[in-house]
Amino acid sequence: GEFEVGVHIADVTAFVQHGSALDVEAAERGTTVYLVDRRIEMLPALLTSKLCSLRGGVERLAFSALFRMDRDANVLAVEFGRSVIASREALTYEQAQIRIDA
Repeated sequence: GEFEVGVHIADVTAFVQHGSALDVEAAERGTTVYLVDRRIEMLPALLTSKLCSLRGGVERLAFSALFRMDRDANVLAVEFGRSVIASREALTYEQAQIRIDA
């Protein structure tokens, strides 16, 4: 009756020195902004699209939240921490939705 759900976000701290100009600029931007026809990156594309991006079959540094839940989706326990993950696949939002709907 229990299962674990992991939520992971790329850890860029190995590539961005604390207090550097890049770190300050990223903090001011706060996040990547997604528009209809483009996105405004929080960090340079080399980092966000290549070195840190959670890509299928490639190990990446991440910050993770692990939720242990019961069949009714009640959260029984939560753990937060740094991790190394290897996503099985890199899906577009459309591809993910198709799998959810199947």
